[in-house]
Amino acid sequence: MTGTVWPAADGATGGGPLAGVKVLDLSVNMTGPMATLILAQQGADVIKLEPPGGDVIRRIGSGRGGISGYFANLNRGKRSIVVDVQQAAGRDIALRLADAADVLVQNFRPGVVERLGLGPDELCGRNPSLVYVSINGFGTTGPMAALPAYDHVVQGLSGIAALQSDPRSGTGALVRQGIVDKITGYTVAQAVTAALFARASSGRGTAIEVPMLDAALYFVWPDGMMNQTCLEPVTVLPPIANTFRTTKTADGYVVLVAVTDDQWQGLFRASGLAHLFEDPDFATATLRLKNGGRAMRQIAAVLAELPTDEVLKRLADNDVACAPVVALEDVAHQPQVVAAGSLEESVDPVLGRVLQPRPPARFGGIDEAPRPPSPPLGGHTAEVLAAMGYTNDEVDALRANGVVG
Repeated sequence: MTGTVWPAADGATGGGPLAGVKVLDLSVNMTGPMATLILAQQGADVIKLEPPGGDVIRRIGSGRGGISGYFANLNRGKRSIVVDVQQAAGRDIALRLADAADVLVQNFRPGVVERLGLGPDELCGRNPSLVYVSINGFGTTGPMAALPAYDHVVQGLSGIAALQSDPRSGTGALVRQGIVDKITGYTVAQAVTAALFARASSGRGTAIEVPMLDAALYFVWPDGMMNQTCLEPVTVLPPIANTFRTTKTADGYVVLVAVTDDQWQGLFRASGLAHLFEDPDFATATLRLKNGGRAMRQIAAVLAELPTDEVLKRLADNDVACAPVVALEDVAHQPQVVAAGSLEESVDPVLGRVLQPRPPARFGGIDEAPRPPSPPLGGHTAEVLAAMGYTNDEVDALRANGVVG
């Protein structure tokens, strides 16, 4: 067992704009795995180093054979090794992989990786070209820095829950999915590629910190906090959040939005309310934002008497942005989704036939990265250790001592 080498994947075919980039993923749950999923689907070689027992989301939600759909959706295209980094021999495996990696992503609570000997100072000191990403909940200072952080909590702290408030009762509500986790993952993926771009000219890596709270605030601020942006007195208008609502039809619901003058006129025409053209309360965008509730109540009363298909046709004929509210079980069959090829079916060796989204960024003139399924727990441990130079006897000893699995 000698040297520092990145264990190339067996039968790797490359492809994608990040082909050749080596990523060591120490993260669990959704924030880090979302980021490394994006990197993997753009061609990076991602080794997911899991603790004994595996990433906790392997067992959360519907699935079979020890893999949930939740885990499979976040970990496609990665290799899994099981290593107990709390043991010295396991920490040595992680160090050697980090020495050969381009990127490392971890989302332990602040201070944990330092206690394990895997902190950014240690690893970047050994490998100055490493891009080391730390994801945390609230940053490393302040009264909440050491507290556990989950999506639900950050939604409450960042204003997202307040933006979802019921307009009648004022009761806050959560977006019923891990929106902050995914925002953080996208932020990390972008920061990694920016750091790799900078490294191309400087030759040096960097340590990056991405707090979930900061990512959520950055995401919510442009429109969600527009009324809290100016610190000097201003004319305060109803928030944009008021426009995010569904409109009832005779047999379902639609979503519609009018922004420009032409779209508002089209909305009035589609609703048979052309006389509202002449109402001075709706003459400008500012006035419509201030008084649009009155117009929308009249429009809603008309549309509620019409079937969904007719509502959609009237709105589309007048160039008003609109769509039906599609049930979850119907999304995959929605004609636009089908025509765009946004979803793809494949066969997972454990889950069987699965339907998942294709990567949304489509790069012209670059071969696509392969999209293998999510890995079984520790499915690549032997392959990776052998490529690192560990002998069969050494691997057997590591297994016997519970260092790897």
